Amino acid sequence: MANEVLLLTDPMTNPNNVLEGILGKKYKTFKSFVSRINEINLVLEWNYYNDQKAWLCKVLNKKKNICWLSVWNTGFKLTFYFSEKTIDGVDELEIDNEIKKTAKEMKPVGKLRPLIFLVNNKIINDSIKLLEYKIKSTTS
Repeated sequence: MANEVLLLTDPMTNPNNVLEGILGKKYKTFKSFVSRINEINLVLEWNYYNDQKAWLCKVLNKKKNICWLSVWNTGFKLTFYFSEKTIDGVDELEIDNEIKKTAKEMKPVGKLRPLIFLVNNKIINDSIKLLEYKIKSTTS
């Protein structure tokens, strides 16, 4: 999407103070997502990254980064990184076919394969399935 713009670019503005205003109607989806990740004992950790010139959020299982969350003018995205060995397991999950297609089409970044998608109400459950798969694949 050519019109997408990464938000939360002011290093002095804590995302928790402005998320509701920035996300607007999509804030309800964000709150639902946060509620679901809290249920599976994951934690959000916001940090400002100079290389990205934006605030990004780690979704953590204890101290292990499971995925990244970023805020855009179109909503919020999750970015997962899978190894060549674990990316194929995404295709076996009961999730939206568009996410599976995206996983297959993404170009490798070094030795890892990214999976990036915009979260909406319809795929919150798919996001949770991916988080659980990522946790399982990094601990086995």
